[in-house]
Amino acid sequence: LSRVHCAVAVLVQRRVRHFPQRQPLPSHRWWGAMHLPPETPLRGLLRCLDVGFFVPTFEEEGLREIQDLRNLGREEAAEFMTALSMPHQADERLLAWAFGQGEHGEGEGVSEDGDGEAEEEEAPATELQAAAERKVVNCGRAFDPAWLRTVSPLYARRMGCENMGPLLYSLTRFVKPRSCLEIGAGYTSAFLLQALEDNAREAEAWLEWQQETSMEGWLVEESLPSQSSGGTLHCVDNLAHEGTTANRLLEVATALGLESRLSLHLDDARAFLDEYNGECIFDFVWLDGFLDFAFARGGGSGSSVGSGLDDFMADMWPRVAPGGFVLLHSTLTNSMTRAWVESLRNGADSKWGPPGAMLSLLEPCKRFQNAVTILQRRPEGFAEPIYSKLP
Repeated sequence: LSRVHCAVAVLVQRRVRHFPQRQPLPSHRWWGAMHLPPETPLRGLLRCLDVGFFVPTFEEEGLREIQDLRNLGREEAAEFMTALSMPHQADERLLAWAFGQGEHGEGEGVSEDGDGEAEEEEAPATELQAAAERKVVNCGRAFDPAWLRTVSPLYARRMGCENMGPLLYSLTRFVKPRSCLEIGAGYTSAFLLQALEDNAREAEAWLEWQQETSMEGWLVEESLPSQSSGGTLHCVDNLAHEGTTANRLLEVATALGLESRLSLHLDDARAFLDEYNGECIFDFVWLDGFLDFAFARGGGSGSSVGSGLDDFMADMWPRVAPGGFVLLHSTLTNSMTRAWVESLRNGADSKWGPPGAMLSLLEPCKRFQNAVTILQRRPEGFAEPIYSKLP
């Protein structure tokens, strides 16, 4: 190396001694398994390795992309980086990313000790543990082609739910509700039912994983659903919509083996809420056809849109559990519902109280049935738990 390289190395080493250091990076046995394209910037890789302060040194030598290192060749690149005394074995990792494992990218591996001996992938403690982990990640069923064929009789284009179904499935899988309410049965019902079933299967898989790994403290067991209490979908539909597929929901649910999770109420939604009189508390509500409730009860088309929606939410909101969610369909590109949503966003007073959190999403490729607004009930005193803190 030139004397310039050596001088730079000394200066950098002095800087390293006084540079605030984080914990060393964890060992990765896949260093040489990642193929990086020639134009990959070195400055980003150096920052990934927590040695970003070497960026000026590399760039002064014309080393800006990983192909520049490859043009030097492994031996000269290794000599350059060795002179820099890079911490955290960053030189070994960068060489592995640039050249792969061994001289031609295969064969010998880069060991943690840097002696060039190949290391085997860390094997799971037991095959049972590995099987338990696979069950956790493989318990979702809703996007299986056979499943989609089974639920296809429930699909109707005018309902606009081809992407709402998968979204509802993912949200339900994530927040793990126990009691769901859907007003307007059809295609989305199957996704909600399957999500509740998959949540219960996932809970069983997690418990099996915990037993096999003996890892206490990872799970919040009281929040895991079970097969017996894993969730019910109360589905309300008055069969009034032209082209409704609600009449086939029981048939499809039975074909999927999900009928035990379905409680179908063929009724008017307002009457249903009145008669339940608060007996059911829901932690996830999907309200399709929000415009059906735009006008106040008995008010006709001359009544205020806002008052009709507020009247319905006044009936609904007390039946939503603290932290629960209400999802409203078709809220953004209709002028009537848009004005109501904007009033909520701007903090206008309402008879049911403002939501604690609010998010609207637009599906931009469609003119109709193209939006959803998500409200969360966060009454005073509600807060998510805290389980950890930074050291």
